[in-house]
Amino acid sequence: MIGSMVSLRLRPFESSELHLVEPWFNDAETQRWLGGPRWPRQMLDLMTYSLSEYRGARETGRFRWLAWEHEAAVGFIDCGTYDRWTTWEGGERGRGVIAVMPVPSGSISYVVDPTRRGRGHCTRMIMELMRQPELAQIRLFGAGVEPDNLASIGCLVAAGFEPLDAEPDWEGMVYYVKRKAPV
Repeated sequence: MIGSMVSLRLRPFESSELHLVEPWFNDAETQRWLGGPRWPRQMLDLMTYSLSEYRGARETGRFRWLAWEHEAAVGFIDCGTYDRWTTWEGGERGRGVIAVMPVPSGSISYVVDPTRRGRGHCTRMIMELMRQPELAQIRLFGAGVEPDNLASIGCLVAAGFEPLDAEPDWEGMVYYVKRKAPV
């Protein structure tokens, strides 16, 4: 199915397109994994803040796209970029950064229009994201997924991602990563 979607492309996400994405967040599954209808607006609002440090890594950029097939918006994907990948242990007895991979890294999140799920859009969005010129310097891409989110895990695995650690972290997330070869 993935190979049959030749027209999927990413375009920068604009505030004028919120009306296309917000209804997707009324879906129970979307709310379960990402949050409610305010989530897309929060992602746009983050673009107005200065880059900072997050969990021991220095932010280097924030990018947001809508995925389009022909003239229909089919998904949203974003990528925050960092100077390194860190493994963070938080919580009451958390130790902070417990591991570092010193390569430029990107942390991705995504959602597919609930009426278009199961058609390979998610995997194609992830693969297209990794080809974006703005992300050419990124050597490691990762996404945190709850173990029960089998659809998201399937998308990441189909795009060549592997679990960094099969055991969920302190927040109940398993991080899937893919290393990109230097150009």
